[in-house]
Amino acid sequence: MTENYLPTKESIGYKNIKHILYKVFLINLGSISIREGEDENFAFDFTYGNIEINVVVSATGKSGQFNVGEGGMISIFLPNPNYPISSFLPKQSLESITGDEHFKFKIRHLFGRRQADVEYAMRVLKDYLDSDEAKVLLEKD
Repeated sequence: MTENYLPTKESIGYKNIKHILYKVFLINLGSISIREGEDENFAFDFTYGNIEINVVVSATGKSGQFNVGEGGMISIFLPNPNYPISSFLPKQSLESITGDEHFKFKIRHLFGRRQADVEYAMRVLKDYLDSDEAKVLLEKD
């Protein structure tokens, strides 16, 4: 059976992120270069406060194992301040910035079709980037 997929910029994941990115950060996703993948998957980078953020929307397949369908799963990555000294990964996920298990669960299972959850994650990200805690991410530069 053949699945029909929307062009990336017409997908619910793209539309929700575009709306929320502007609402929270005043950044227009339409002016950012995106990397398109299979189905409705895409990724992009943006900079806020001299910190590069990577956002990935994956698992947008409508069938098959590990796919969640429209909107996909959203992953947000920040620079890893422990790289390369005590970590081999140059990026860390947004969920790794806190020990709060409820927060970690919400971010780990971030569905692009759930606009309120995406906005929550972006607001947490912005609050973190605006905080003194994020200054450690700038020390690498």
